[in-house]
Amino acid sequence: MALRTIEEIVARRRMCEIMEVQTEIIHTLTECFKENGFRWMLPVMLSFVTDPLWPEPSSTQITAPEVEIYGKKMKLMHSMILHKQIAVSMGLDRIFILSPNIRVERPERDDGHHAYEFTQLDFEIAHAKMGDVMHLVEEAVCRTASKVRKTVWDRFEREIPVFQRPFKVYTMEEVMKDYGSDRELSKVSTQPFWITDISREFYDKEDETRPGHCLNYDLVMPEGYGEVLSGGEREHEYEKIMTKLQRSNLSPSSFWPYLEIARKGLLKPSAGAGIGIERLVRYFTGRQHIEDVQVFPRVPGVPAVV
Repeated sequence: MALRTIEEIVARRRMCEIMEVQTEIIHTLTECFKENGFRWMLPVMLSFVTDPLWPEPSSTQITAPEVEIYGKKMKLMHSMILHKQIAVSMGLDRIFILSPNIRVERPERDDGHHAYEFTQLDFEIAHAKMGDVMHLVEEAVCRTASKVRKTVWDRFEREIPVFQRPFKVYTMEEVMKDYGSDRELSKVSTQPFWITDISREFYDKEDETRPGHCLNYDLVMPEGYGEVLSGGEREHEYEKIMTKLQRSNLSPSSFWPYLEIARKGLLKPSAGAGIGIERLVRYFTGRQHIEDVQVFPRVPGVPAVV
């Protein structure tokens, strides 16, 4: 890519500064997970099975792009949620992955928050509960904020507040009733917060004491930067998974390897989440659009130049 104008040169210099912050963020997060006993697993990019991203109120009902490998159709990875559950069934009780994801969104999703190619720090913990994940993530995010605060101020003159733990927790019902959306609550917040009990995919565990309510969660950053983490406790019982698949009008044949492991009773109770790296970098550097923190932007409706 040739740099032809002063504006492009300045933008490239700013990108170097953004990458410096991104490097510090990834280093701090991965060190935190390693110190908490996690093993670092390498990502999967092609599979017969991936997260359907449906049903979910904000879903676009997108389908995973496919490629043919040795005469078989394989999907590009939406997210490694199902693979993480399978890995936990192998005895990998605490894992994390820097996982590339492909989600081809509709063009109208170019809102500054979405990208169709991005990276998550994905993790899963055997026998964990929602509170365990929240505690770990709050530790990791607060440590990251502490590490990058001076760098961000020196490079961008952006002041990052001291985060107060524990983060406030809202249910989605409370958010919709009082603010209309998580984005509106984010705009008026000065601290990160959790949203729980979100209606979405079949693998999120229902609260046995309150049928129809989900033991899942999003972490939302303040100042309008929105959700940077999505996760939940996982369904692991075959009958419950099948019931929810049918309720969602999803074909069991699309999830054959995962369902076979569940049918044999090999899935373990677990909980986990995925942290959007670019979204977190965007918050810490104060950038307006996610393309501003991607060296090679991948935003909905805009074909990649490189």
